[in-house]
Order: sequence, then structure tokens, then C-alpha cells
Amino acid sequence: MKERRKAPRTSSNVPLDIYDPKGQMIVGEGRFVDMSVRGARMESRKPLKAKASVRLHVVPSGKPVLELSGKVVWARKKTAGYEYGIRFSAPENTPLS
Repeated sequence: MKERRKAPRTSSNVPLDIYDPKGQMIVGEGRFVDMSVRGARMESRKPLKAKASVRLHVVPSGKPVLELSGKVVWARKKTAGYEYGIRFSAPENTPLS
């Protein structure tokens, strides 16, 4: 199968907190499964709608919080929760190419 992604993915197990665009916490936590500069696959116990905008707060051990914005591009039900494809939003005036 031909790889369609424009950026290589790296495995990850980084925990994160999921917020809606207004800053309301949606889920206490989730985790990245893999990620690239353009997007990520993540797992969570909370159902999210396709095309929903999300803010992800990544809290690496001993480092400042990193906030990422994105959109759910696909969702899949798993045995113990859900798996999502997230496309990161580009910062203003910075195209993701």
C-alpha cells in the first residue's frame, strides 16, 4: 500500500488533556499513539465527533505544557475507548505544507 501521508509518523505514548475550542475540558486524559508535524493518532475513552475542533494540552514530564489545536478527521471505536486521527491546525500565517 502506498503511503499517503506527507510527513513521517513517530511512535509516541505521550499523555494529553483534551479541551474544546472554548477551553472546556472534554476528557481528563488521552494519549498519542503516533504523531508527525501535521497530525497524530490518539486514544481516549471519550467519544468525539468527526470534524470537531479540539485543543490538546501535552504535559511532558518536567517540561512546560505544549498546546496544540486541531480537528478530528476520523474516529474509530475500540474495545476500551476510541481512536482518532487529528490534523493539527497551522499557527496563523504558517502554512503546513
